[in-house]
Amino acid sequence: MADILDLIKGRRTIKHFDPKFVAWEKIARIVDAGRHAPSCGNIQNWKFIVVQDAGKKQALGEACYEQYEISQAHTLIIVCAEPQKAERYYGLRGERLYSIQNCAAAAMCMMLEAQSLDLGTAWIGAFDEDAVRDITNIPPEARPQAILAIGHAREIPPRPAKYPLEVVTYIEKWRGKYRDIDKYMNNTAAIMARKVVAAKDMAEKGLSSLKENVSAKFSKKKDDEMHEN
Repeated sequence: MADILDLIKGRRTIKHFDPKFVAWEKIARIVDAGRHAPSCGNIQNWKFIVVQDAGKKQALGEACYEQYEISQAHTLIIVCAEPQKAERYYGLRGERLYSIQNCAAAAMCMMLEAQSLDLGTAWIGAFDEDAVRDITNIPPEARPQAILAIGHAREIPPRPAKYPLEVVTYIEKWRGKYRDIDKYMNNTAAIMARKVVAAKDMAEKGLSSLKENVSAKFSKKKDDEMHEN
């Protein structure tokens, strides 16, 4: 079984999909992962619309501001929130914030399950909400929060650059820094990796210095021989 951190690091935003078949059992597992996501007060104020019809996928690609490439994905999942349900329990904050948080957690769970099944995903957050509503008959009391494109990746993009741990992590308070964040978090692998890099740099510097000394001695010997002649 894949390590969860490896799954997270291995996930990519797939731009181009191969329209190969994906078994329904896999799609069901992905949706089920979303169902088991955490939600504020366990209110689970979400609905997931699974779209596989070619015409609807094409229309959704247009609704996503002409991102037609997502129509090549085997399945699109529209993650919808039911804000009024959150508002009943938590007021305006529930409607405007918790609903988004809940759906984001569900979407990420689905993406990680897809990754574990060797399927690619893309999270689409930019779309014409009214158009998405019309295509999939979403009622006024629900709001589409994200569209997940899921399928076989035609190509895997390279790993994007990420900020190092010490840049994004504070300890105990805002801007609370620790000199060695990896040591603080007992990140042995990162510590060893740094030591290996340091040892390699030291070895390369030592080799460079040795070459310079040998070259200098050889040049001096050659100069001495010329003077003797």
